[in-house]
Amino acid sequence: MNGHRLISRQVRQMDVERFDPGPVPDDGILVRNDYSAVSVGTETWNWIHGAEPGREPAFPRTTGYCNCGTVLAVGSQVSDVQPGERVAGQGNHASHSILRKPYNRVPDDVPSQHAALLTLAAIALHGIRVAKVELGEGVAVVGLGLVGQFALTLARLAGAMPLIAIDLDPFRLDKAVERGADAAINPARNEDVAGQVRSLCVGDGADVVLECTGKPGVYPMAVQLVRSAGRLVAVGSPRGSVDFDFLRDVHLREVSILGAFHPATPQQSHIYYPWTKERDRDLLLQLMAVGRLPVADLITHIVQPDECQSVYSMLADTPQDVLGVLFDWRS
Repeated sequence: MNGHRLISRQVRQMDVERFDPGPVPDDGILVRNDYSAVSVGTETWNWIHGAEPGREPAFPRTTGYCNCGTVLAVGSQVSDVQPGERVAGQGNHASHSILRKPYNRVPDDVPSQHAALLTLAAIALHGIRVAKVELGEGVAVVGLGLVGQFALTLARLAGAMPLIAIDLDPFRLDKAVERGADAAINPARNEDVAGQVRSLCVGDGADVVLECTGKPGVYPMAVQLVRSAGRLVAVGSPRGSVDFDFLRDVHLREVSILGAFHPATPQQSHIYYPWTKERDRDLLLQLMAVGRLPVADLITHIVQPDECQSVYSMLADTPQDVLGVLFDWRS
């Protein structure tokens, strides 16, 4: 079978190439993709650097881990989906994907464009679960990209109040307010972000701060937004070292710092923790289907695969009014 996929052969370069997805494994499925979504932070970093921090650049390299399409064939051990059904999974940017679990059937009421963002919503949900957001807790979300926007909406569903959005991008802040944020703070226009957060909260800061930028340089500010004995949750993956006064900002104030690394979400359920990857993603799709997790307003760009070079250049160098970026593989 001849398919097409995005491929990077050197730093800051992306092309489309033909490829053969290969045979369907016994425990896998073959999917003809409708859309794949860009994970802007992770993919842009790897496009610029050629590898994750501490690793040597390696080429050629595929990219992407968010897809939605129609099942064409299933392996002999697969019984949970059938050809003709739509699924969302963690496939690369490509016309066809071989998927193994996790993948989830997409309800009829959820468009493929929306379901393509499922993995990014799952990253946000894992952060909410690690934070254990409770009804009435003040939550500040730092970084309102796709993961941050989903985290904000999920925190709202969990009963967060007040819900505070923090970002340098006015477009993203406006979107957060449209999606239910009680307050929006731009650090470029406010010299005392921590003071403004305290003025909005019952305690001396937010009960929970969800750090969704993945930028180490943000942590010295983010840790100061947390109330005494509150929680700072690393939802985005910090690439590099974090430097702040640990005694003053963490130890003396008994602040908890929690990592929320989405791949650590369990595959198997447990009597004391039932929230597996599959169950979390089924929940997110149900929330999308009934309108409690809006998606349409987060999609800002739908592009053709042959636009990939200009798309990644834009994301790396001149991102403006950007949230959800989808590659359309239907043609």
